Amino acid sequence: MNKISKFLTLVILIVVVLLFGIYQYRTFIQTEIYQENSEHLLATYEQVSRTFTLFTQRNWNVLADWDEYLQYISDSENTETAWHDFADRKNNWQYSDFYMFNEHCDFLTASNRKGTADSIRNCFQEMYSSGCPTISDYTASSGKHKGVFAIPLSTPFCLDNITYTGVAVSYDVSTVEDMISNNVYGNKSSCYLINAKGHVILSLESQSEFLSEQENLFTFLKDNAVFSENTNDAVEHDLQKVVEGRAKFNSQGTSYYMVYQPVGLNDWSILGIVQTAAVNSQDEKIMHVTIATITGLAACLLLLLLRLSSLNAEYKLKHQELLHQALKAQKEQTDQLFYGMTCIVDRYIVVDLLKDRYEYHEYSSNSLYPETGSYQNLLDTASRSYIVLSDTENIKISHLLNKEYLQKVLHKGNGIMKIEYSKRTENIYKLMNVVAVEWDESGIPLKVMMISQDIGKRHELENLANTDGLTGLFNERYFSSVLHRKEKKKLPFVLYYLDLDHFKPVNDTYGHDMGDKLLKAVAERLLKCIRSNDFAFRIGGDEFALIISAEMEDSLCMQTKMRIIQSLLRPYEIDGKTLHIGASCGYAVYPLETEDTGKIRILADQRMYAEKKENHQKAARSQSKDPSPND
Repeated sequence: MNKISKFLTLVILIVVVLLFGIYQYRTFIQTEIYQENSEHLLATYEQVSRTFTLFTQRNWNVLADWDEYLQYISDSENTETAWHDFADRKNNWQYSDFYMFNEHCDFLTASNRKGTADSIRNCFQEMYSSGCPTISDYTASSGKHKGVFAIPLSTPFCLDNITYTGVAVSYDVSTVEDMISNNVYGNKSSCYLINAKGHVILSLESQSEFLSEQENLFTFLKDNAVFSENTNDAVEHDLQKVVEGRAKFNSQGTSYYMVYQPVGLNDWSILGIVQTAAVNSQDEKIMHVTIATITGLAACLLLLLLRLSSLNAEYKLKHQELLHQALKAQKEQTDQLFYGMTCIVDRYIVVDLLKDRYEYHEYSSNSLYPETGSYQNLLDTASRSYIVLSDTENIKISHLLNKEYLQKVLHKGNGIMKIEYSKRTENIYKLMNVVAVEWDESGIPLKVMMISQDIGKRHELENLANTDGLTGLFNERYFSSVLHRKEKKKLPFVLYYLDLDHFKPVNDTYGHDMGDKLLKAVAERLLKCIRSNDFAFRIGGDEFALIISAEMEDSLCMQTKMRIIQSLLRPYEIDGKTLHIGASCGYAVYPLETEDTGKIRILADQRMYAEKKENHQKAARSQSKDPSPND
């Protein structure tokens, strides 16, 4: 009886320790999930912030060019021509309308529509008082939600006896969302431009439902939110100081992540609110599978101990037979546990690292591997069939799953390792979770379970989101992502901004179909100017960008620039037509000139526009010397 009592005490102790361990593990994983996913969201909305800053600066630059242009307009005929020119830009810039306005908010549009914008009077008055460009949010009479980007004129402009002192462009918010949003969570996320007082300046997603146009964030959170990470006061303090931050709260029975990033303009910040379920679902599923696996293995251990407890000294002769029966029962139970895994995941592999053997289990019958065999042969087959999705080039799956490397990572970590990989010949993407299930006395894993799941749809969406549909080059969204990654890793590069010269006459003369073919030809030439580890992007319209992944002196940067321009200057033979265009180009060097990639973009863009302006002036001087047109 004394032995039975001691054994029961041991069993109870094991159960208590197991339950405590599972609780601690769950708490740890949930904390890690919050830290990892909030960091990911911060990086995501940092990209949105950078894109919005560039988008805003671009609009203000265009309006500044228009301000300068108005100084040279002297009569109504020139004004009409200028309106027509700005209307042509509308297709490329995607704004809904262009305005001239005054202090009384009287406005005139490019479509010759007049009126008074009383709803954004305060915004314009603040702009006049500060002398700085501004942004405003309003709902048009049509019911559409719009954003207005405005600047004051340096010199008032009089037209039809009305003096105008400012210019602006407006965008449908849905258009702004398409240009800058990085929303991969559908209607489960909201994004806003917020000032330091908590007021909404602009809603950046059509699905944003938390805050109305004039609602205050701080008031909303005090009335509707219960914080589990950070506090409302801390959020208010961060936004007032214009610094980044994160928080987690519950509202009306739903849990949310909230992150915020300064945009670098005035006291404004980008605010993102995402349902935690949209971010955590995959991680929580893996956590539950892992806990179920550990619990099952622990149950098998307890069953073994119970079986051994039934042995008695008077049955010593039958000890070996009983032990055999117990081990057989354990294997059957373990097999049942692993069989049950097929109901949760598509496939899994159990690897005995000590014996260099594996067992492969798959729900479908079209297995790539034999059911059992040498673990090294499995790694060789996997390396030929799959590639690892990683920022590190040329890393092989056989290296990550090598016995020594695997044991090292699992021993130092928490017993779990994640690997994303894809087929070499198909767009099939998978996620593998490697979980240690048996260890030696020093904690080195001896057996691991490899759980594989398909994640193809997520990567297909990412590829679509990162590629320009016309040229096949990377788009502006992926441009921001590459810059962020290089800044994070402090990798040197040279950024080139390019804008095509004489492209508009091609569209006007031969049509937009010919213009699209010309843009594709330009993209092909740009790709021939760079190496495999460099990047080419179409920013929008006839604007392009190149990232040369190297540390180069200014002389080499200039040589590369001239080589790119000379490549684009060669005649284009398209559909029996010979086309001639040019390009204006500006470049900036990271980190030599600045360690801020946002400023690198601005430098390259400004230098490109300066060169474009100089090219226009040269063309004008040339035409004044020879008035005969020669297209």
